[in-house]
Amino acid sequence: MSPIIVASDLSPESDLAISRACMLAGRLGAPLIALHTVDNHLSLALQDKACAEARVLLEKQFERCPGGTADVQIVIQRGPVAETILRAASECAAQLLILGRHHQRNPELFVGTTLERVSRLSSVPVLLVASESSSYDNGLLALDFSTCASEALRCAAMLLQGGKLHALHMCNPPLGARLAGPAAREAFMVERQETLSYLLEDEMETLDLIGTPRPDTELKMRSGELRALLELEIAQIHPGFIALGSHSRSSMGEALLGSLALALLREPPCDVLVAR
Repeated sequence: MSPIIVASDLSPESDLAISRACMLAGRLGAPLIALHTVDNHLSLALQDKACAEARVLLEKQFERCPGGTADVQIVIQRGPVAETILRAASECAAQLLILGRHHQRNPELFVGTTLERVSRLSSVPVLLVASESSSYDNGLLALDFSTCASEALRCAAMLLQGGKLHALHMCNPPLGARLAGPAAREAFMVERQETLSYLLEDEMETLDLIGTPRPDTELKMRSGELRALLELEIAQIHPGFIALGSHSRSSMGEALLGSLALALLREPPCDVLVAR
């Protein structure tokens, strides 16, 4: 089975990430790799010292992890932090990359952090751990049936292992339907609901094919601004995590984070799963 990677900078925030990684590795029966990166701009002597100290501190982090995990590989590498994490995830074909939240208190300083760069460029789903709650029986999915949203659905189902998935789709009727009156708006919503239900069933069949338990899925269609709708839904259902696609390519082919993904990673209301 493909491993889970948790990247630790040895901070209290990464304590939470390691705790979540232990829980998920146990739930999925997956091998776990704990990765710490040492700055290669240091002298060789200081790098050697930092590597030795990091291994000890990582071992202590796992000792503090409730329940722990017997199947963990501690890896200390040297190099630029974001690039080293991305390379490790790619080389071992990780199924999930787990990080703690960034340290900047000012959300405007988020761009350029390791978390932002890894989330923007990672080829595997990235899970930001922001909440002390470890229950993943209940998840929220921002669903638009883009390719990356479908990947987010599959990864969310993997984490839930048969739990409850609230799939939220923002659906604002076009101007013509709005001007035509309530009956036209209602007819549009009914038609869209049927289409989405068929598409969602296709995704469930894909889960069957890859051996992932189907979540107990509730499809919700709402009109309005997606960020506000998500915040309302989070306040009502208290999900263990929110999953969404990254909407990751510009017309120039540069990797980008969508505005919603960027906003949630800047100020996470709970754990955030971003997939592409």
